[in-house]
Amino acid sequence: MKVFITGITGYVGSVIAQYFLTQGYQVSGLVRSQEKAEQLLKMRIVPIIGDLADLSLLEESVKKVDGVIHTAISHTPDMEELDVSAVKSMLDGLEGSGKPFIYTSGTLLYNDTFQYIVDEDSDPNPLPFLKWKVNQEKEVLAASQRFIRTIVIRPTLVYGRGGGLVQATIRRAMLSQSAYYINDGHNAWSTIDVDDLAHLYLRAYSQAQPGSLFNATSREMITMKELMTAVGKIAGIDKIESWSYEDAVKAIGPAAWGASINQRISGLRAEQQLQWSTSARSILKEIEKGSYKVEV
Repeated sequence: MKVFITGITGYVGSVIAQYFLTQGYQVSGLVRSQEKAEQLLKMRIVPIIGDLADLSLLEESVKKVDGVIHTAISHTPDMEELDVSAVKSMLDGLEGSGKPFIYTSGTLLYNDTFQYIVDEDSDPNPLPFLKWKVNQEKEVLAASQRFIRTIVIRPTLVYGRGGGLVQATIRRAMLSQSAYYINDGHNAWSTIDVDDLAHLYLRAYSQAQPGSLFNATSREMITMKELMTAVGKIAGIDKIESWSYEDAVKAIGPAAWGASINQRISGLRAEQQLQWSTSARSILKEIEKGSYKVEV
């Protein structure tokens, strides 16, 4: 059983790779350098040197495996162009095979959910810079008509193993010696531990029906005030303060939007259709007593 993973050295992709290895899969992954290739070899992962712009390499690589998991994203101005062309090439390579292709999206496509809990039947309402992602999801799901077992997974706020956005927030607080939430800080985000998320990818890869869409979230939510209080505590900052939205934009730019909205998400579909459940400790307990450390 061979699986090809893009973004395999990233926060989420690396954990997914570990889970597939433990289940006896032969894992290969896309990396951009010989140095990273050597790191993968030490982990018993077959490296494929290239990037999302190597379209012929992607198309040929997916033909040699039994399934594909796409977690890579390029944080560059041509992010949309790279993702669209890379996914098209991989789907072309898989056409007619019946093999699984998992596309990693995100719940920010719902925009601000306010006080409502949304699920996969709720319409996305993305800001303009994310509209392409909705179209990309549609292209992936429609490819199930080309006899590819396409699946889209939308993770919420991912935490655990001392990484992700939580660690970046702790680092920022340490550098600035400050921790802020926006307005009253009562806006809440659903969360998912990275190990629980990897387990969901395993379940979806082996069980999900063609054209499936899943939100990836636990039943735990955290308000931004709770999150920043926990971050401030571990960073040794006594006073956690409130920003106005305008001040937040001046300080952290577009990230202020994400820090100000609600992301209240249901993951019941994955629980019911894939018999999947979460088992990790909550994000607050993980920050306070788990894997997150102050970097010095």
